[in-house]
Amino acid sequence: MKLSTLPRGLLRMQYTLVRFPLQLIEQQVMTRLPKEAPPRLAYERGLGALDGFAGQLLGDRAAAQRGAALQQRADAVSRAATLEEKASRKRAAADEQLKQEQEAARSDRAAAQADRRKAVAETRSAEEARKRKVAEQAKRRAASAKRRADENAAKRAEAVEQAKRAEQARITAQEQAAAAPATGELKDAAQKQASAAEQLSDADRVEELAKVQQEQRRST
Repeated sequence: MKLSTLPRGLLRMQYTLVRFPLQLIEQQVMTRLPKEAPPRLAYERGLGALDGFAGQLLGDRAAAQRGAALQQRADAVSRAATLEEKASRKRAAADEQLKQEQEAARSDRAAAQADRRKAVAETRSAEEARKRKVAEQAKRRAASAKRRADENAAKRAEAVEQAKRAEQARITAQEQAAAAPATGELKDAAQKQASAAEQLSDADRVEELAKVQQEQRRST
């Protein structure tokens, strides 16, 4: 038997009997679920299809509109949920990409900072090495200059000492040259004094001999 051959009153009663518990389930159970929950959307689509079918069969415009509205609402919520899911996935992907980019940026910054620290350390090390080299060179130059100064001072001191010795030798030579004539005169005076003393001694002996002879003559 086709439903279209049944009296509308009987069909309406059957529809009402079927619709009432479904409405209770909708009001008591489905409304507690999120609007985009798949079970609720499937239930609303099914209930909307029932209302639409009953409305067409019974000529009930309100039931047909209610069914169409339920189906449209379920479809709209489903599309919105799908779009939201896609958007959520895109946001998640964008967030993940942003996170990766941030991580890469942090890594790049860390690498750049490490490179800068390394460059600064290398520059500081090179500068310290340069300073040590300059200090060593200055130390060697100072030592060399001191050695040359000491050598020059020793040479000057030796030259002064040689000049002193030469001057002393010159003075000694002059003194010896001046003393040479006096020494000769002293020798001559000594010789003359010795000759005079010798002559005086001879005279004394002659005088003494004469006295002896006189005494001898007196006694004879």
